[in-house]
Amino acid sequence: MHVLFSRILTSIVTVLSFILVAFSTYSLAAISVHVTSDGHDVSDAKVELWQAVPAGKPVFLEKATSDKQGKVAFNAHSATSNQPLYLISAGGKIKNDSVPNLSLFAIIPIPAPSSVILNELTTIGSLWPNAQQFALKEGLQGTANGLVIGSSQVDNLINVSTGYFSKVALNSANLTQSETVARMNTLGALVSLCGANSHKGLCNEFLAINSSSSTLESLLKIAKAPYLQTQNYFSLFDKAFPYPKGEQRRDVNFLPYLSFVPDDFSLQIKFTGGGIYSPGRMMFDNRANLWSGQNWMPGSQSGLISSIGGGVVRLGPDGSPISPAITGYNGQGLDGVGWGTTVSNDKVWISTFNKKVGVFDLDGKPLGPAKVDGKVGMLQGLATSPNGDVWICDNQLNQMLKFPNGDHNRGEVVNVSGLQRPFAVAVDNNNVVWVTNSASMTVTRFPADSPSEAKQIKVGVAPRGLAVDSLGNVWVAANLSPGYPLPKIPKGAGILEEFKISIENILAHEKQVPVTGNVTMISPEGKVLKSDLLNGKINGGWGVSIDGDDTVFVSNFLGTGFMHMCGAKEDVCPQGVSSGDLIHYYRSGLMEEVTDTMIDEAGNVWVANNWNVISALLDENPDRRTSTMGGGDGIVVIYGIAKPVLNPLIGAVRPVSR
Repeated sequence: MHVLFSRILTSIVTVLSFILVAFSTYSLAAISVHVTSDGHDVSDAKVELWQAVPAGKPVFLEKATSDKQGKVAFNAHSATSNQPLYLISAGGKIKNDSVPNLSLFAIIPIPAPSSVILNELTTIGSLWPNAQQFALKEGLQGTANGLVIGSSQVDNLINVSTGYFSKVALNSANLTQSETVARMNTLGALVSLCGANSHKGLCNEFLAINSSSSTLESLLKIAKAPYLQTQNYFSLFDKAFPYPKGEQRRDVNFLPYLSFVPDDFSLQIKFTGGGIYSPGRMMFDNRANLWSGQNWMPGSQSGLISSIGGGVVRLGPDGSPISPAITGYNGQGLDGVGWGTTVSNDKVWISTFNKKVGVFDLDGKPLGPAKVDGKVGMLQGLATSPNGDVWICDNQLNQMLKFPNGDHNRGEVVNVSGLQRPFAVAVDNNNVVWVTNSASMTVTRFPADSPSEAKQIKVGVAPRGLAVDSLGNVWVAANLSPGYPLPKIPKGAGILEEFKISIENILAHEKQVPVTGNVTMISPEGKVLKSDLLNGKINGGWGVSIDGDDTVFVSNFLGTGFMHMCGAKEDVCPQGVSSGDLIHYYRSGLMEEVTDTMIDEAGNVWVANNWNVISALLDENPDRRTSTMGGGDGIVVIYGIAKPVLNPLIGAVRPVSR
């Protein structure tokens, strides 16, 4: 009887397995693809349909040639249901004129629509969020999370079914407070020089600017390094589409276009909702979700004198809010979060202004508050170590908290000499703990198992964020440069009081020293390798992130943007740029006072708008028009400019191998 039951069970399992395999693929209704350039049909284009595979090579599915109306249809019988499909076209004809250098690209959303437009804008909108995952020969490759992020972000720029901008790109903030739409249109017009506007004879000039043989190759190079050759691209646009005599509008169908040379051709989108307001630190989990604690509650008239603290925000891979509006996640009595966010493999940890440690599972369910054996003050930075320990900076009481093996019920106080308002913490792969001291000009370094061996390393004044690159070097950003007057923070002062004194100190000296702050590079052993980096360029250095090439991204708090620096590996930096040098300064109307930059598994950079109208934070009786605008508005993503990294961030940065 038992043998028979076993055989029946085996048969059932086999049948179920077959059903599951059958349902893991799906037969799409025919996808109709229309290949166009500046509104003109592209016939005889060679169009290929591919599907990306997590951590593997993409799978070729079908190919076809567009008809006289620029149409081609695919069935994709062998496509799997949960991985991104993408299209590439090459060459073709427009009104019997060959366009051999025109190559277009589009990522198809999940679930797949019945029709797709393959044109200049769908190419740009699909390529930028996936620039670091796409190569001309290798195709689209990335981790499972990277592919989810990259493919889902396309919808924030473009609707591939219409071939036009998405609702997100056209919302008021993204359309009117950034150059994203105008940059895409200007680039689209330039691509059309190899397509519908090839009669102008300028295709080769466009491709020659970055030594490319096709429009797709050229756009890919622009997406990865959008700060290069901006003047040359704009000059060619001006040449190709001049103003008609006596007219104020260029004779071009891509509207609106750029009227001035851009600082770069990066594309940026702002996300709001889910409780976002004054985000401090940001962290990705292993599901490609972004988490961040908020200083204050959106809609409140909060500031540095009195406030209603914010909760915890969670955004999906596409940037859409998952956490509840206004309050975010809470349920543990959390009231205001600064630099206090970290993510382990199975938990989200939050430290607060009201002396609590919140713990959530990855679905936002409260698990805490955590328990600590000892007196706790107002808290700031957190870090998860490679061995699973979680460390927290007690900014008010000059001590550290430790949760061995990530057990939120076994917190303990760790006394470490030299701490002066500990702000941020990182733990390297050798289980060495690094802590910035915001009321000093030092970083404290100690072995996790021997806090008594703590040593002080001199850096900039009032250091904030820090990060560990793949070689074990530690990069530290400071608010102020050496020689700048250090604000006098009373012993035991609260975090908001510290911030108030610090910003008032900067405002008092801004006429004499309008720009201050720097970055320090420290070896794994604690030796200062480079100091005073970005002096005179950065204004209020804050968060630091490292990408998969070990290049460095530093938040420029008072400069409303962030800096991209050459890291320890000079061979991956632009020619003539050395370790510690500035590669490019990114900023836009979407960015406010920025605290953090964080890099996802697709190679996009996310930016936290922490503060906005500073007077609303400082005034005891603020202007009512701006009284709800003291905290920063939204989280901004800048597409395709960083090498992807594995998340969550635990220990040193972990590059994504290709």
